[in-house]
Amino acid sequence: MSMERRRNFSLHLETIALKELIEPLIDLHKLKADKETNIALDITPGSLTVTADRNHLENIISNLMDNAIKYSKETAEVSIRCYRQDDKTTISIADKGIGISADKQKHIFDKFYRVPTGNVHDIKGYGLGLYYVKTMIDKHGGNITVKSDPGKGTTFIIDL
Repeated sequence: MSMERRRNFSLHLETIALKELIEPLIDLHKLKADKETNIALDITPGSLTVTADRNHLENIISNLMDNAIKYSKETAEVSIRCYRQDDKTTISIADKGIGISADKQKHIFDKFYRVPTGNVHDIKGYGLGLYYVKTMIDKHGGNITVKSDPGKGTTFIIDL
């Protein structure tokens, strides 16, 4: 498929209950993790929904959870918060991992970019995951930001 066709595909939007989407992803990531993994979900009481393409939203959240686990220290501590503020739904995924320095943060959504990991060995990847995440969030009309402190962890914040 040509790059132009991939860029111009259409989304299959539907109303998605975030709790029902995220809980199975948490279970899956705990099972496949190669280290002790604690993932906490904090979601606004009631049925918090978002209008999105289910498959792409699953992939976005899964990618960010996977990175949070991969780039964590011995035990992966991941927290996911979902809430509604004004006219947008926010999903944040935070870890207490190795973090990303400020000079590297501006490149993390670039295609094929991989943050040098220093003492974290054998982390596989092609530098496409965060590029995909950003591309899909943009396609949904949303926004993603990152907050990170080296040695303390990283938080990705999605607004849809």
